[in-house]
Amino acid sequence: MLQEIIDVLAQYTDVPSEQINETSSLIDDLELNSFDVMTIVADFEEQYDIHIPDEQIMEFKTVADIEEYLEKNR
Repeated sequence: MLQEIIDVLAQYTDVPSEQINETSSLIDDLELNSFDVMTIVADFEEQYDIHIPDEQIMEFKTVADIEEYLEKNR
């Protein structure tokens, strides 16, 4: 699952996927803005047929946060 998440994130950043890992910060390392994060979340919602509440999205700080949520809720 981690590689799937990295592949999606790599579409929205100039950071090469090889440099993205579980500890990568969405904002500091990947330089994503809030609009990017919302778009990425929409991709995950569609891909995994789930709904991610706005409150939860605000807690996504690292790649690992997304991975943990998706593994628990898909």
